[in-house]
Amino acid sequence: MKTILTTAIVLFLFVGAKAQISYEKRIEINLRNGYSKEVIYESRNGFFILESVKDGKVEGQEEIKYDLYNENFENIKTETVLIPRGMSFDELYYNDDYIYKSYKNKKDFLIIAINFKNLEISKYEGSIPSKAKFTDMKVLGSKAYFLTKIKKAPVLYKVDIASGKGGVIPLNIGAYSPKKTEIKNFQLLEETEEIIILSNVNISKQSSEAYYSVIDKNEKIQKAIKISSVNENNIISVSSYRQDDNTLIITGTYSKKGSLSEGLFFGKIENNQIEYIRYYNFLDLKDFLSYLPERKQERIEKKKEKKEAKGKELSFSYYIESHDVITLNDGYIFIGEAYYPTYRSEPYIVYVNGVPVTQYRMVFDGYQYTHATVCKFSKDGMLQWDVCFELSPGYKPFTPKKFVTISERTASNIGMAYTSRNYLVSKKIEFSGRVIYDEKWELQGSGNENEKVKRTFSNVNYWFKNYFLGYGSQVIKGEDGKRKVYFINKIAF
Repeated sequence: MKTILTTAIVLFLFVGAKAQISYEKRIEINLRNGYSKEVIYESRNGFFILESVKDGKVEGQEEIKYDLYNENFENIKTETVLIPRGMSFDELYYNDDYIYKSYKNKKDFLIIAINFKNLEISKYEGSIPSKAKFTDMKVLGSKAYFLTKIKKAPVLYKVDIASGKGGVIPLNIGAYSPKKTEIKNFQLLEETEEIIILSNVNISKQSSEAYYSVIDKNEKIQKAIKISSVNENNIISVSSYRQDDNTLIITGTYSKKGSLSEGLFFGKIENNQIEYIRYYNFLDLKDFLSYLPERKQERIEKKKEKKEAKGKELSFSYYIESHDVITLNDGYIFIGEAYYPTYRSEPYIVYVNGVPVTQYRMVFDGYQYTHATVCKFSKDGMLQWDVCFELSPGYKPFTPKKFVTISERTASNIGMAYTSRNYLVSKKIEFSGRVIYDEKWELQGSGNENEKVKRTFSNVNYWFKNYFLGYGSQVIKGEDGKRKVYFINKIAF
């Protein structure tokens, strides 16, 4: 493997005296070096890890290589780990300290923990309960939590990472049968060590109720709160922000019917009681469709008017990845990123009377992000203004994530940085709803004036302090011909 480290600053762009970006360092790794499927994991402590997979098996096992880099782009350590034969990747969860990956077969699971600071890799093994199905994983302290179904009843399955021993936290809703309960999603509040559960109770085949549960740091389950009754709006997802010991702000998405969201809600829970929940159709947000071409916006507006004339409501289906709510003296600032799941057709071979036949199945292909919305709500949850802007990351993540970074906050405005297509964008919005700064810079080039980039596939994510990481693959034409590289850029903002 050949690695090139460029330390010179290769580009400056100025916008008055307000902002600048610079490319400070660059790593190039020649592709086709025996490893592929590169993935970058960033830590806000100033480290990043490059993961790559060996192209061939090692005695039937998959070999994964991890390269640890510090803020100076120095490769300070490399480790490899072997995934046992028959184990398949299941779930991923990572924070600024560790990367956690879970693998499983029919009977057992394996959790791998990779330390961001020293690249120590630990393996923890355990047995999967009979007929259990793990669907999600999050890690809090020394415990991993999985959403699980055992005998058709939903539970939170807890694994002590050090020992691999597991235990069940039942998720009962009042007197309802556990088999009638479905867990929609769960969230960790790391600062308060709480777990938030959103559950649906199926009252009948046509109707359900949504319940909100809090599990505190001692794993005590508080009484579930009904947040949506039969024939009311169907809560699809919820994100929570702990304002103080007695107050939770909740946001999320809902639908009138069906399983795809049609709008967002904003609510407040005080002393374990619902104070209010306000619902807003996506199309009620004045700026929600601004990311679309004008002609498409006009067609949607006409369709909306026709629906309203018939007493009906036009709806759009999105999911929203919510940021922590920002509390102001006179209300709240909400930031949400809109996305939807995508699928692709995958061929596979079956044998009919000994003859191979190609069939196709739909396979999940990641989440496509489209745009973000910033809203101001009053203290009683009334929408006061909204601003939307396009998001077009260079890839589709397989787990929801936040692409918008809060770069600055003052008493009167908020600054954000994010990438859209091949641009790094900086935006500043006053708490009155006025956009006071909006600028973007194109992200491209290899850092060498004598070379020409023929093709780039890249994405840029926030790293730490005022730095972003830009990475991906490029085909570069230079004096010595073409080369295909995986590159990583350190971008100062």
